[in-house]
Amino acid sequence: MTRKLELVHQAAAGTAWPLPLLFVHGAFCAAWCWQRHFMPWFTARGFDCYALSLSGHGASEGRDWLDAASIDDYVADIAATLPRLPAPPVLIAHSMGGYVAQQLIRRHALPALVLLAPVPPAGLARSTLRLAAEAPTLLDALNRFQASPGRTDEAAEASLRELLFSPDAAIEDMRLMAARAQHESTRAIIDMQCWAPWRQWLDTSCAPPPTLVLGGGLDRIVAPEEIAGTAQALGGISEILPGAGHMLMLDADWPSACQLIVSWLQATFPATDAGDDGANAREARPPDRPTTLAEPA
Repeated sequence: MTRKLELVHQAAAGTAWPLPLLFVHGAFCAAWCWQRHFMPWFTARGFDCYALSLSGHGASEGRDWLDAASIDDYVADIAATLPRLPAPPVLIAHSMGGYVAQQLIRRHALPALVLLAPVPPAGLARSTLRLAAEAPTLLDALNRFQASPGRTDEAAEASLRELLFSPDAAIEDMRLMAARAQHESTRAIIDMQCWAPWRQWLDTSCAPPPTLVLGGGLDRIVAPEEIAGTAQALGGISEILPGAGHMLMLDADWPSACQLIVSWLQATFPATDAGDDGANAREARPPDRPTTLAEPA
């Protein structure tokens, strides 16, 4: 299916690092979730940044058939975007986007992969059972969030903070999530609940790239032990931000997440001066960033 996908670009300040960064959002979100903090921070340090909105999200086409969109459809979205970038990117993906990325790298070679609070390789079933046992009211809140996203009343904000954020998260960032959140594909959620192990074992043509997996110590959806398990499965390394919740790119400790990524890129690509804080570094507020539409072939 040919469709237009929202691809937000923010150019690097000064000389760009050789590899662009491609950000992929998780459930209920779109490219906007990266524009608040991550993209300004990375462009200020010399990284060329792109953020993709998957089909039916943000300004991408497909809202009318969103509930039927599968994880494979989302994989196809990223695959169709890769040739439109100036070079193979470092893929940075969150939550559901991290699960999509794990499917993508089995068929597409990438220089590096960074996963933020990703859905584990075995899917969400374990997380759902744990949440049902430990905090059934939060599982109910998550289901209500799927049924009626975009609520900004006091009760909805309180549930959102407990489910996705740390107690220290800025109210402005939490309200951004509350106001801009959208319905997620029912099919994609089912895909993540129903693990198909034969896909992991048989549908593999590429070895995993160097991989960093970040998680939050206060994450109620993806537990720290699941972060470690995902890193082990991909042959990567994991780091936990103790005071962070699930929404690492919007939570209070987002600068630490960014710095961990840059430090890891510097260690992984030592000859590239990744994230040099010299001439390229500047304090940046998010400027008006144009939205471009990438049309898959």
